[in-house]
Amino acid sequence: MFDLVWKLLLLVALVIIIVKRAGIVALFAKYKYSKGDYNGALKIFRIADKVGNLGIGDKILFGYNCLRCGELAAAKNVFSMAYMLSKPASADRFRIMSLQALVAWKEGDIELAVGKLEDVYNQGFKNTNIYQNLGIMYNLSGDYEKALAFNKEAYDYNSDDNIIVDNLADTYSLMGEYKEAEKIYEDLINREPEPRFPEAYYGYGEVLINLGKTHEGIAMIEKSLTKPFSFLSLKTKEDIENMLNSYKQQAGEAV
Repeated sequence: MFDLVWKLLLLVALVIIIVKRAGIVALFAKYKYSKGDYNGALKIFRIADKVGNLGIGDKILFGYNCLRCGELAAAKNVFSMAYMLSKPASADRFRIMSLQALVAWKEGDIELAVGKLEDVYNQGFKNTNIYQNLGIMYNLSGDYEKALAFNKEAYDYNSDDNIIVDNLADTYSLMGEYKEAEKIYEDLINREPEPRFPEAYYGYGEVLINLGKTHEGIAMIEKSLTKPFSFLSLKTKEDIENMLNSYKQQAGEAV
């Protein structure tokens, strides 16, 4: 009797492992992802996806991992599969649509990216990520009046979020309202802990330069180069290095 019980338990355990094998492999991918090893995580996610059917949450993270690594075709494919698995008007569905918008942006279609995010927003799914991403897209679209109204709303929603604050400061800068942008950037840069993304620093640097504070601005752009850039950064590190060299030449500094 005892042996029979153990055999049944082992059989149940084996069935669970077989059924959940993709999720088990994905645990190793998520560990690497949490440590910032995105390429390593992507390799394991691919294995997990071949082993069996990943759960929708793991598929979403797999797709985002593809996106972070610049593999747009793979990201688009994973998000399409996840979309089909998601329930209409569910949080998962809206998350997928938001990430599909980022794919569209990186493919150069700002209009499509804005449309997807507006669709999510207009269906009542409002959270910090939506406010972050749609605020960025409005700034990139060139519709600064819409961007300002939306980024003010986002600021009211969550003024503790650094990306939302950066979006509002960037809108004022794009509109040429540098004093207003300076106030917001100054608050952002002096937060504890300080922002980890480069946009806050080179954005502030350009505002300072436009206000005649050239050396302070150049120092801030230099600091932006110490922050991590990724495929999802608004500008590449090379873009910012060229920007810095251009401002230094204008100021008569050695490049």
